Amino acid sequence: MRAVLLVSGGAGEELERVLPGWWTGTGGGAPPVHRVSGAELSERLGTGDHQGIAAEVDPYPYLSAEEILQSHTLLVALDGIQDPQNLGAIVRTAEGAGAGVLIPRHRAAGVTAAVVKASAGATEHAAVAQVRNLSDLLTAAKEAGFWVYGAATGAGSLYTAQDYRCPTCFVMGSEGEGLGKRVASLCDVMVSLPLAGRVGSLNVSVSAGILLYEAVRQRASRAEP
Repeated sequence: MRAVLLVSGGAGEELERVLPGWWTGTGGGAPPVHRVSGAELSERLGTGDHQGIAAEVDPYPYLSAEEILQSHTLLVALDGIQDPQNLGAIVRTAEGAGAGVLIPRHRAAGVTAAVVKASAGATEHAAVAQVRNLSDLLTAAKEAGFWVYGAATGAGSLYTAQDYRCPTCFVMGSEGEGLGKRVASLCDVMVSLPLAGRVGSLNVSVSAGILLYEAVRQRASRAEP
């Protein structure tokens, strides 16, 4: 952490009084504290929803795709997810499920302050890689022994009909356009979630959570005596 920004005034003074105890609890040294006006803090953060405190930190420490492929047997790859709320929610669910997250470097949301907040801090513990080309990543995953499952509305196979106990990578498409043609062509199987209502699809973060925890359920069942 490079520095802490505190809003001037009573709220900032109260926060500054409790910070020394927090630094002691984390075992780290205390960074410098800078006082700024509420307007300046909102401008620097791009939002007024900051509760009077912010931190200046280094860029998010993405892992390499190779590290994630070697350390995880459950992955979720995101093809053009641009909404930071959706990305944050997916990262939170993936971290809870023990899955790695793979996102493209271009035309997609990266890990920003908004994503960190939406993930409820899960980005600090999650395994997230940012890759130059998602198609190349999926090819590498298949060569490493992963089965790749693409999620698509109307796909012929229900998600519950597949076996996710082997190394598995789920691929989720963008909110509006779904999977790109090249990415879809690299999927071994396309799976769908059943819909009984009038809406045409589920939110992508909800779909990712259902798929990831179906894999978790299947793997737990295999471990039972």
